[in-house]
Amino acid sequence: MDNKLKMLQICAVGFTVEKLLMPLIEEMSKNYDVTTVCTRDDISDKLKAKGYKIDNINIDRKISPVRNLRTVWQLYKYMKAGRFQIVHVHTPVAGILGRIAAKLARVPIIIYTAHGFYFHDNMSPIKKNIFIGVEKLGGWLSDYIFTQSSEDCKTAIEKKIIDKSKILTIGNGVDVERFDPARLKDSIAVENLKIELGIQKDDVVVTILGRVVREKGYMEWVRAAKEITEIYGNVKFLAIGSTLESDRDGIKADLDNFISENNLKGKVIFAGSRSDIPELLAITDIFTLPSYREGMPRSLIEAMCMCKPAVATDIRGCREEVDEGNTGFLVPVADYNALAEKIKFLIDNPDERTRMGVNARKKALEEFDEKKVLIRQREIIQKLVSEQKL
Repeated sequence: MDNKLKMLQICAVGFTVEKLLMPLIEEMSKNYDVTTVCTRDDISDKLKAKGYKIDNINIDRKISPVRNLRTVWQLYKYMKAGRFQIVHVHTPVAGILGRIAAKLARVPIIIYTAHGFYFHDNMSPIKKNIFIGVEKLGGWLSDYIFTQSSEDCKTAIEKKIIDKSKILTIGNGVDVERFDPARLKDSIAVENLKIELGIQKDDVVVTILGRVVREKGYMEWVRAAKEITEIYGNVKFLAIGSTLESDRDGIKADLDNFISENNLKGKVIFAGSRSDIPELLAITDIFTLPSYREGMPRSLIEAMCMCKPAVATDIRGCREEVDEGNTGFLVPVADYNALAEKIKFLIDNPDERTRMGVNARKKALEEFDEKKVLIRQREIIQKLVSEQKL
């Protein structure tokens, strides 16, 4: 145990650790002494109680110069004291602050996973160029960058964020055995979920999965729900997710008002943050992801694994996961009419839903198996360790 190289994983909040990083942490722990640092919250406390090595340093998710500088200083001291050989950072702000601290602490190997660059096509040119400049600084600080999206990898090379020899698309993946509809066939838990949520046997369920924030397209989603439930009496809209303390943007109050004003109570169901995602997807007929920006969305892959057709926005990440007309549909950002039209098509054509769902799982098994994603990262990290002679 004592001769293992020390690896530090850094992100902003416990939610990211639990929902995105646990497979990586568990895989890396086979060969490295892995510690994770994030802001203290209920989730990080829960993971710590389970025995995971987690320490807490406050890391804001937004740019705040004084607080950000304090975070860099605290991370620097922590890294110097911990004598880490590898620092692997995640999420935009934590990614920059962590890399600055690691460079100052002279950590031998600094890695960044771009779960989705913060800049995107729908940003103003000035704002976009500022964030590209920040990513260029991050690239200079990095020994290697992993991107989940091939579009991000291509953009990073074109914008000279990092040399093409130091970047790799690893993709994104899920546990394809856990997200297997065959495992839940005739499941009592699935039937009980329908009762719990007030979903009838013949209802068509349209699901969205993700943090309840404006940029996930929730307003467009409930507007589409209004259009559709005025036509169909047997359609339920199911939202899975909650709002983190660190990203409250007023959307929940707006959603509640819209649902109340348009008599959507009982037709639009908020299930909150859940751990029984495979079961919730098992009762789903159509999956939706009307986000404004994404990296390589895991929720969409989970739905694909569960044989669900998807209607998603035509943005980075979603374009790589959805094959237009084959596994689902892509619609313009912030266009609830287009979203509603594609959902209507899938409601009216159950055979198409089945065909697309089968194709979606096939694609997920070929391209988005979590084990393959972990192997790609492990091999590159081992290569970097060998090159550094650590």
